Amino acid sequence: MPLENLPAELQSEICSYLVTSFGPSPIHALLKTSKKLYDVALPFSVQLFRNTSPMHVGGGPCSGTRNAQFLRYILVSKPELAKNVKTVILGGFAAGEDGDTQPLGLLASTPEDLSIYGKFIVHSLGPQLIEVDLARRDKWIGQLNAGHSDAQIALILLACVNLKQLYFEDYQEGPSENPIFRKPPCFMFLLEMATRLPVHGVKAPLSNLRHVHIQSHEDNTCGWEQAFRLMALPKLKVYESLNGTNRGLTPGDLAYLPSDLRSSAVEEVTFHQAFAPASDVKRLVGMCQHLKRFEYISATYRPVVGIFARDIMDAVLPHADTLEYLYLNFDDDCRKTGWDEDPHRLYMGIKLVQMTALRSLLIGMQSLTGIWDPAPGTRLNMPLSIEGAPRIVECLPESLAELHLRDCGKGILGQAAELLEVMEKGERLKNLIGVLILFKDENITVEDVELSLNAKRKYLSVCFQPRMYRWLDLGGQSRTFEGIRVIPSLCSRIFADELRHDWIDFRGRLTMKMYYTGCDCEWRRSRVDPKTRGLRLLLRAPPHEYQLDD
Repeated sequence: MPLENLPAELQSEICSYLVTSFGPSPIHALLKTSKKLYDVALPFSVQLFRNTSPMHVGGGPCSGTRNAQFLRYILVSKPELAKNVKTVILGGFAAGEDGDTQPLGLLASTPEDLSIYGKFIVHSLGPQLIEVDLARRDKWIGQLNAGHSDAQIALILLACVNLKQLYFEDYQEGPSENPIFRKPPCFMFLLEMATRLPVHGVKAPLSNLRHVHIQSHEDNTCGWEQAFRLMALPKLKVYESLNGTNRGLTPGDLAYLPSDLRSSAVEEVTFHQAFAPASDVKRLVGMCQHLKRFEYISATYRPVVGIFARDIMDAVLPHADTLEYLYLNFDDDCRKTGWDEDPHRLYMGIKLVQMTALRSLLIGMQSLTGIWDPAPGTRLNMPLSIEGAPRIVECLPESLAELHLRDCGKGILGQAAELLEVMEKGERLKNLIGVLILFKDENITVEDVELSLNAKRKYLSVCFQPRMYRWLDLGGQSRTFEGIRVIPSLCSRIFADELRHDWIDFRGRLTMKMYYTGCDCEWRRSRVDPKTRGLRLLLRAPPHEYQLDD
């Protein structure tokens, strides 16, 4: 049956699958087929707005001209479509003139367009603004007239009232000590209005936003202010940070902290490739009312400084009755500094047993036990074991259903055998049905491991992981080859969303040797081919969509 003859509901369902996150979208080709399909497909043509640097660059500022074209489409040509925008994906946007800013006569915005935009901002923010906010609003309109990308982006976000996902690069013009440093004032003003306008009965911007993904630049130093403002949005459920800033809050930033902790609706917080200060991670997590999932993965090729497993434990402990999933990867072989005064910060500790809702724990051997088994060639800058650290069976909560333990060596064998014996007896840890132990392939052989589990409906997976696959589990920057577009990180929703799904599904499963005991488990059923997946994630055999056009 031709597509035109299908019921409208089915046509809409088909159109929803034609929306793509990058590259030419098939939905635009469908608009040209017939009037009937045009009417059905038109709302989907704006469902996702993407304005990032070219794929072969892999990062950088967005296009001011592209912003202006989209604004004219959703506010002048077809304003009825603005409500259909669900996802916005952006490159960096700056407070000053970016490289794509041009004189007004060369931009897609006409004086008539700009007049409409100014009136829209005034109407949307309402008449109740105080004097200082009126000045900031008028400055926003002035910067919009000048073609600043920050002002354009803020207007796009204001106009898209049903926006659900926002993925953007956290961009600035130099470090904060540099005289040209400027935060994006229009975007920051919009975030303020998002939480203040509802008090006055005005429809707030970003009131339907559910998911935020922020990809920072290495020299970024202003991410925490916007992080706390975003966390305060009323319907936000997922906050993701990639390459999170290493600058903590300054005394002046404290004004941005909420007066009421545990006030955020966010249920999932993720820090990937992070080098964030422990105090600010704790403050951010402390905003959540009902935190259910938390991930922290340290930055690749950077030392871990000033934040360790015990700091994460302290941050999530207030959420002991809600947190169900905890993923922690500090890369056991990474150089760590700042632990000397208190080595016990290197592991989570006995407080972990208080996490009464925790179902899944994915963690490194050192972060759980304090035991470190360095790979060959690793600089010995940490203790191999820490006196007084609790054993695994002493710190696991009774609610735990699955434990994934990575970066293991011979030092874990005794505690692992003790844990498996507890599981067999069934007197404690009755909910624990699966244990995965990932050994460092360089440190141990299959013959060294004599672990087994003889218990109904429970399983043990023992895997041996080479260094390269452990590196992939960190989600670091993938290698770039000729003809392949740049992938800043496997964690990036902006530049590697498809590979990111693969990475999430197969991290910890990329192993060279493995064996199982117990029931037929998920790991055996998945039949993951580590070579194929490894080559894909390393971009040595990339999917077609990651190959640049000639």
